[in-house]
Amino acid sequence: MQPLPAEFLEALAAADEVLVTSREGEARGTVPTWFVIAPPGVVYLFTFSFSEKARRFRSDPWVRLSTRDAPRVSTEGIAHFVAAEDLDDATAALIVERWSMQGAPTIEGLRRTLRDRVHALIRVEGLPLPVGEGQGEG
Repeated sequence: MQPLPAEFLEALAAADEVLVTSREGEARGTVPTWFVIAPPGVVYLFTFSFSEKARRFRSDPWVRLSTRDAPRVSTEGIAHFVAAEDLDDATAALIVERWSMQGAPTIEGLRRTLRDRVHALIRVEGLPLPVGEGQGEG
């Protein structure tokens, strides 16, 4: 997993929502969305499976995340759909704590709503670094 930039995560940490921009061709849409920051520095979004952003992510995984408050900080990343069986217990506990009133009151309930495709869990990772960057010098 490629973490998102630390500066962005620090700016986002005190916020309740993140602005999520998705695209389809030339069309773009931005909506405020609840989120969870989880190790190793990725953001999870929980949404209805039939939402516009989920539909767009299925055809183009590019995403821009932006803070709502000034100064606005943004980063681009890649959206990955997380299957129920791929969700670890520690991350599931963070998500249940945050969204217990949104259809996932327990870890098993969260996994069930993902398996039933009522909701989608989307992990946003940073963009891959260009070859040679961030790999240290020998």
